Amino acid sequence: MRDQIRIQDRDIPFERSRLSLDELTLDPNNPRIQYLIGRQAEPITQERLDELLWAKDQVKALGQAIKQNGGVYDAIIVQKHDGRYLVREGNSRTVATCHIAAQHPGDDRFTTVPAMVFDDGVLSDDDIAVLLADMHVTGKIRWDAYEQAKHVSTLYNVHGKTYDWLATHLRLSKSKITRQLKAYSWTTDYLNEHPDPKNLDKFSFYDELAGKRDLADRYTDDLEFQQRFKRWLTDGRLNDSKQVRQLPMLLGNAQATEVLDEKGYVAAARVLVSEDPALGSDLYDAVKRATDKLTKAPADEIRDLAQNKQKLLMLRNLRRAIDDLATLADAQL
Repeated sequence: MRDQIRIQDRDIPFERSRLSLDELTLDPNNPRIQYLIGRQAEPITQERLDELLWAKDQVKALGQAIKQNGGVYDAIIVQKHDGRYLVREGNSRTVATCHIAAQHPGDDRFTTVPAMVFDDGVLSDDDIAVLLADMHVTGKIRWDAYEQAKHVSTLYNVHGKTYDWLATHLRLSKSKITRQLKAYSWTTDYLNEHPDPKNLDKFSFYDELAGKRDLADRYTDDLEFQQRFKRWLTDGRLNDSKQVRQLPMLLGNAQATEVLDEKGYVAAARVLVSEDPALGSDLYDAVKRATDKLTKAPADEIRDLAQNKQKLLMLRNLRRAIDDLATLADAQL
């Protein structure tokens, strides 16, 4: 069935079809695994592409979803190429279906996939980049955060898309675009020094870093801090990206910073808690906030207190609760 899709102010024709898995060629330019492909010394074969994709947990999970659904639901995008069909979008679905089909030989539900078939040469690399952004950055089949940021970087640095275009087309704020570009650039720099694929998960730390303006500026301008942050990641001193949000507080305390270097975030956080129990306790956080409110009580509340029995009762109950707590703890106030 003939149809058309509008991409970059052009109506591009395509055909809706169902294709056999045997007719499909995986795309060696698949953006989801370009980092892994770049680290391969040997030529990239179709078998190796299959292995790299199937090794991803998300693709295995996709395979289970395809099995439960009884086949692929969303059409892949292919281009006619050398008598076959090159998969331009949907490589993960293709690989997952192939593995499910191998587990269920003779089951016709997994021998074909729905496809949008474009003639060879109809879609430019720029068109493909825009399509992938529509589907995997803003669409319902979202890539991982690192892969999304990589694609935003490709649109900006390779395809020359402006901030205005990115903000409008991807429905992202310009600050979010800046954050993604910084985080991707810093992660790439880290991966150049530490190329183990497991370090792709360091993107989440850099994303948090880029989201805090003071830290981001410091990382950009201060080479010593930059190297220090990398060591925290490499040595496991930071092991949860959310810990980056507390770095300004830790770095404001010389002892906590020293402990962070030597023992890691958890030990450094204990230093802060020992100096300010409110940081580690909901109870003492409430005490701290209540004390602050009481010391800054507005004049009208103070004047009203002597005449308001309920307010007096609340303060008496508060004082009694504090005295009882001290008695239970055998502590003098």
